[in-house]
Amino acid sequence: MTVSVSGKLRVLILLNRIPFPLNDGGAIGTFNFIKGYAESGADVTVLAMNTSKHFVERNLLQDSILKYATLQEVYVDNRIKPFHALLNLFKSESYVIERFKSKVYERSLQELLEQHNFDVVHVDGLPPALYISTVRKLSNAFVSMRAHNVEHVVWQRVAANAKNLFKKWYVNLQAKRLSRFEYTALVNADVTMAISPDDEQMLKNFCVQAKVITVPASMDIADERPIGNSEVNPLFFIGSFDWMPNEQGVDWFIAEVWHKLSSNFPELKFVIAGKKMNSTMKQLKTEKLLPIGEVRDAKEFILDGGLMIVPIISGSGIRIKILEGMALGKCIVATTIAAEGLGLTDGENILIADNADEFIAKIGKCLSDAGYRDRIARNAHSFAHENFQNKKVFDKLTAFYRQQI
Repeated sequence: MTVSVSGKLRVLILLNRIPFPLNDGGAIGTFNFIKGYAESGADVTVLAMNTSKHFVERNLLQDSILKYATLQEVYVDNRIKPFHALLNLFKSESYVIERFKSKVYERSLQELLEQHNFDVVHVDGLPPALYISTVRKLSNAFVSMRAHNVEHVVWQRVAANAKNLFKKWYVNLQAKRLSRFEYTALVNADVTMAISPDDEQMLKNFCVQAKVITVPASMDIADERPIGNSEVNPLFFIGSFDWMPNEQGVDWFIAEVWHKLSSNFPELKFVIAGKKMNSTMKQLKTEKLLPIGEVRDAKEFILDGGLMIVPIISGSGIRIKILEGMALGKCIVATTIAAEGLGLTDGENILIADNADEFIAKIGKCLSDAGYRDRIARNAHSFAHENFQNKKVFDKLTAFYRQQI
């Protein structure tokens, strides 16, 4: 393998969705990889599924992906279909992965590989790993898979917290099938990019044959902490509700923490934002509990909010929204699971709470001591700037690729 005559790395990115709009952690993380590769000097091509679940009109992308990459899109109907989900019970593969099988996408990939010589094929997440075998047949490119999470662990944790017995059984079944697929993908990739040292170790323990490195999620982070609401009110959460750990975590927080918290501190309001919010949550609306659904501008919403709450009780990887909140200089109260992999220190650059009493105590401390919460917010911004700045991350990654190829 040799890089192009111009010296540019030629990178093909395989996506199972178009990362737009940038209002959820998954979209933000994926977009920042596209942007990061381009800004490091790579020539970037993206082959993306434009799915029924996350369909995007191409004319909306002029100031987004199209600024940084050549985009080829393929429509894929990945809707959850009850009959197909039922039939899947009699198969050995996970329905989570099966929904992303597409002959049209595979043909488009074949054409790209026949027409161009790529140095690196970046497989973004587990569903596009379906197509690693196609890459191997037609290209000598270095295959780099980005693990958004340790996927089977996410599903195991969701199952453990599920109260409905059928849901618990079904999610456990999917976790077992995902585990097999994930293992194969790890073996077949030349390298897997974990998004935290914790995930790197879990993946190495899970598959000793895999080569795994840590490439943290990154973003543009201003040198100075942005000016925003530095008060506690309103408490806020933002995250996509089509990701089960977000929905499960907010449900838990409302049931176990919010009612007691609002009784202790009647001045508090709690604003919940995120796309795909279900009607049951929206019906919980009161004068102080405000489930508002999708917001137009996530950055503006975070800056306008007070104390950021991240009550995730399942999942793995890192919460991109925590990183975004840190970059915007917010004081954050999160569970241990939510803060996994970021290398943060409780009481220094984040506040960790894992039960109602801890959430109430730490939010109460922030209410009573403005200097305390401001110190944590400033430390959070500084830590993010030092460890998750886009340019720093991609300078290291492109240097790694050049060593491999």
